[in-house]
Amino acid sequence: MLPQWMFYVDYGGPGNRVWLAWDPSFVDVNVVETGAQFMHCSVFIRSLHSSVFITVVYGVNDVIGRRELWMDITRISAEVTDSPWLVGGDFNTVLDSSEVCGLSGDIRGAADEFRGCLQDTGLIHLPMHGERFTWHNCSRDARSLWKRLDRLLVNDRWLESWPDTTYVSLSARTSDHSPLVLRGDDSNRVAGMFRFDNYLARSTEFIPAVQRFGATILWGVQCFLESAQSMLTADRHCPTLLHLEFCCKLVYRLASRLEQKMLHQRAKMAWMKEGDQCSRVFFRKVAKRRASKRVFQINTTDGRTLTDQPEVIEEAEALTAPVSSTEIRQAIFDIDETKAPGPDGYSAGFFKAAWSVIGEEVTQALLDFFRTGRLLKQINATLISLIPKVNSPSVVAEFRPISCCNVLYKAVTKILVQRMRSILHTLISPSQNAFVPGRSIGDNVLLAQELFSGYNQRNLPPRCALKVDLRKAYDTVEWDFLKAALTLFGFPERFIQWIVECVTTTSYSVCINGAPHGFFRGARGLRQGDPMSPFFVCFGYGSAHVDAQTTKAEPNSIQLFKDGLIDFAELSGLQANLQKSHLILSRSAAYRDSLLAILDFQEGHLPLRYLGLPLLASRTGPAHQICPISSTGVLGYGIYFAKAHYKGDREKTAQFPLERKLRHRASGVFGLDDSYSDGNLGMA
Repeated sequence: MLPQWMFYVDYGGPGNRVWLAWDPSFVDVNVVETGAQFMHCSVFIRSLHSSVFITVVYGVNDVIGRRELWMDITRISAEVTDSPWLVGGDFNTVLDSSEVCGLSGDIRGAADEFRGCLQDTGLIHLPMHGERFTWHNCSRDARSLWKRLDRLLVNDRWLESWPDTTYVSLSARTSDHSPLVLRGDDSNRVAGMFRFDNYLARSTEFIPAVQRFGATILWGVQCFLESAQSMLTADRHCPTLLHLEFCCKLVYRLASRLEQKMLHQRAKMAWMKEGDQCSRVFFRKVAKRRASKRVFQINTTDGRTLTDQPEVIEEAEALTAPVSSTEIRQAIFDIDETKAPGPDGYSAGFFKAAWSVIGEEVTQALLDFFRTGRLLKQINATLISLIPKVNSPSVVAEFRPISCCNVLYKAVTKILVQRMRSILHTLISPSQNAFVPGRSIGDNVLLAQELFSGYNQRNLPPRCALKVDLRKAYDTVEWDFLKAALTLFGFPERFIQWIVECVTTTSYSVCINGAPHGFFRGARGLRQGDPMSPFFVCFGYGSAHVDAQTTKAEPNSIQLFKDGLIDFAELSGLQANLQKSHLILSRSAAYRDSLLAILDFQEGHLPLRYLGLPLLASRTGPAHQICPISSTGVLGYGIYFAKAHYKGDREKTAQFPLERKLRHRASGVFGLDDSYSDGNLGMA
């Protein structure tokens, strides 16, 4: 077995717990130290001409016994601070309850000590793929238990040398543990995309370099026209130039015919069939369509009727007023320099630092969009960055796509959003408080908590509540629905054209391991990362109203809500996520089975999370002074994060002064004064 390989076994250790084998044609191994639960080695990798330290671990199945292992690892970490170091093996403990499946004893004490060791040593988890749990007790009944006992950890020096290192947990074979295979092959790495580093703007050579580049002549349409004109002027009888001129005329005639077809479509009649492009019938038809679109009066939300032309067009003119260079500069300088750049790689820091050189050209480029309504496709290109939702994601659903837009595109949309802000409160439903100036999303939490106060009292009439979660709310918005909603809200046609151009002309590439891959056009949806997207999603929510006055205390009434959701999904593309949508019934609620059958929702129970906070059926009292603390941030940041949500048995608990906590929360987050928070602590 394994000819030419070398083996090492610590026969002096109890039970010979660690065995080591290696191929000397690839590596040289020198055992530095052995212990009852570990073997520490120096490994020279021949192909890389470099040495690393590897510590193989086999922890005992005892909390007290493993404390010696934690002390040994901490001691070794101080000796290898300047070298790459890998620690791996069977630690015989887990970090938290997410690494256990099945009935297990109390793991909190052992997990705390393991986390403390990792904090003290600075060891980092390598990304793991394959089997989630590395050990199984081989039981096939209710006592079946899975745990992640085996893992590979490295120090920061290792990641500096091999940042692409991962490992795979294979299926268990002859053992009840899964083999771990380390992977560090970077042969498939591709060059990363260009990214402008903001620190370069501090160099004295930065502005001169930008000026030199700005003086470079780039060959484009304008340069081609100037060159062609000069050649035709110099030699009017050149056969080659005459042939090129003839071909250009053919292209122009084709473009002219396409333009006529566009006018034909806009006129909505078959006037070109008569062969008269300037007929009186055509102009009469266009005039009729213009008259049908004319606005004679507008009813405002406060009950006033505007009939004077200046009053009617005042808001429309504000939306479509000429964009000034000051607006463009302000939009650029409002973008955070630390935000991720788009596909062009230039951050807002570059534009701010070089504004004295490129400001005029940037301004003219953006003004061209607002004049013509056409956006250069390179400006509207988008890079999709995949953010993992979980540790070691393996399927697409475990990534959150975030759109990284170019700075110039963000400047355009910031100008559009800024012009919409003043009228958002008249367009978005009063129940929608997010993203609207003058409103606070905390009001929704307070209102929801007040509605659920005493929800389960038996002496009250039957009641039910719906929590509707929309599946991929940003990604599934239909563009036609968005345009129809904007038209219904009364936005000027030119303003709608600007928005539609921004939304529908985008193209995408996916960033994988720092490099862009693929190129495809969008067909629907809004980009998370586009400054306009949150407001347009709010428009979609605002159109999904069901008249509560038509409902009655009977099962058939709930059918109205379901029909409304179905119609809304067909029009907008926004569908309810049946796995995350809940029907919450009071204790005295009748028709439980009928209601659940109609909606196909999951049955929810209080406390229920809403906007990140738990909704309670009773007013807060001493029992609710315990706030969960998630320990997910301990390894990465060395601190505990307090979060007001529930994750089963994964969280720890700690006491906080409730009155001071709620008063600060109500006054600081919800915008309430002290007198209000004093009388409504229970409601929060």
